[in-house]
Amino acid sequence: MSRPLSARRFAALFSALVAGVAVLVAPSATAAAPETDLAATVRATMLQQHGDAVKQQWGTQTLREPLFEPTRTSGSWVFGSTTIPMTYGQEHGAPHMALFLARKERSTWRVELDGTAGFAALAAQAPSAVLSDGEKQTFAANQSNRAQALAPTGLGLPWPVNVAWWMGGGPHGNSGNSRPFSSIDFNGGDGRVLSAGNGRVYKSCIVGRSALVKVVHDNGYSSTYYHMYNLTTLADGSAVRTGTYLGNIGNELPCGGSSSGAHVHFSLLRGNTHISVNGMTIGGWTFYEGSQAYGGYAQRGSTRVSVGGRVTNYGGGGTTLPTGTVDAGSNSTVNLRSGPGLSYSAVGTVADGAVVSIACTSRGEAVEGVWGRTDLWNRLDDGKWISDGFVDTGSDEPVASAC
Repeated sequence: MSRPLSARRFAALFSALVAGVAVLVAPSATAAAPETDLAATVRATMLQQHGDAVKQQWGTQTLREPLFEPTRTSGSWVFGSTTIPMTYGQEHGAPHMALFLARKERSTWRVELDGTAGFAALAAQAPSAVLSDGEKQTFAANQSNRAQALAPTGLGLPWPVNVAWWMGGGPHGNSGNSRPFSSIDFNGGDGRVLSAGNGRVYKSCIVGRSALVKVVHDNGYSSTYYHMYNLTTLADGSAVRTGTYLGNIGNELPCGGSSSGAHVHFSLLRGNTHISVNGMTIGGWTFYEGSQAYGGYAQRGSTRVSVGGRVTNYGGGGTTLPTGTVDAGSNSTVNLRSGPGLSYSAVGTVADGAVVSIACTSRGEAVEGVWGRTDLWNRLDDGKWISDGFVDTGSDEPVASAC
C-alpha cells in the first residue's frame, strides 16, 4: 500500500540548503575550522574532489554553491549529502551528488565523501546513531568490490522484469554532451521507477515532491535517478532490493537542469564517479554509445534496439520480484499468516522496516492496516502471507500478479 509522503521527514533538511554561485576553491578537507564551519568544509571538499570534473562536463567556469544537507548527528559525528546543483535550463542532465561523513577532531573537521577509501574507513568507526550496521556493510562491500566491477553490472533496468519501456535518449552525459556517457533516458509502462539492484537508498536536493535519488549497491556500483516525483517514503539508508519502488517518471527539476517529456534520467556510477555505459550490460542488454550524445543502441544477442525503440528488462541480479517495506505502526513486528486472512494461523513474524519480496497477491479478509482498511494480501517468496495494510509498496493496487 502506498504511504503518503511526510513533509516532516524532509523539513529538517531545508534549513541547510543555500543557493548561490561558487568558484572552485581547494582548501584541505581537514583544514582547521570552527564547528559552525562544517558546511563550508563539506562544500570545499566537494569542490576540491569534483569541481574541476563537473566544470569540464558542464562546460562552465563557475558552479552553483554545493548544497549541505545533514541528516544525522551524534556527538562529534555528522552524516548527510552534498550536491552541486545545475542551473535551470541547462542541457538535459542531473546534478552531481555525494554522501558525506564528518567527524570533529579537536578543532578540525575530517570530511570524507562516499566512493573513497577514506569514507569506507571512517564509516567503519561511526556510531550506530549515524550509520547503521547494514549501511556500514554496504559501504564496505561497495568499496571492496569496486576493483572487481565488470561490464555485466549485475543490475537490472529500473522497471519491472519482462516489461518493455522506451529508450527515449541513448547513452549521454550527466549533462547532455558531457563525458563520460553515463546516463540513459527511459519512459513507459505505468511510470513507476524501481531500483535496478540491491543496496541502500538516499535522497539529496529535496525540493517539494522531488529529489535526486541514489542507490549504493553492494557490487561496487551506484545508480542515480532524476526527474521523478511521488518518491519512495523509505528513510535514507533503508535497504532496497531489485524492484523496490523509488518514484514516478516526470519532468521534475529539484536541482536544476531541463526536461522535455516525462522520463527517468538513469545514471551508472562507481562510487560517486560517473562511468561510461558503453559496453556495459544492464537488464540483459549491452548498451553502446553513438557518434553523438543521445544516440547509440542496446544489443541482446542478434537483437538491436535503437533510440526510440522498446527495451525489455530481463533483470540482472538479486530478486526480480516486486518488493515492499514492512510498516508495523507502533509495533515492532507484524504477524505472518498461512493464508490471506486473520482467521489463518500465525506462522511467524517480520520486523518493522524489513524489505520483503512479494510473489503474488490475493483478495482476502479485510484488515485495518496502518493506512486504512484493505482486503489485499501479499504472499511472500517464502509462502507466508502479510496484509497489504502493513506493507509500503508505493501503490494502493497489487504490485504482483494474482495468486
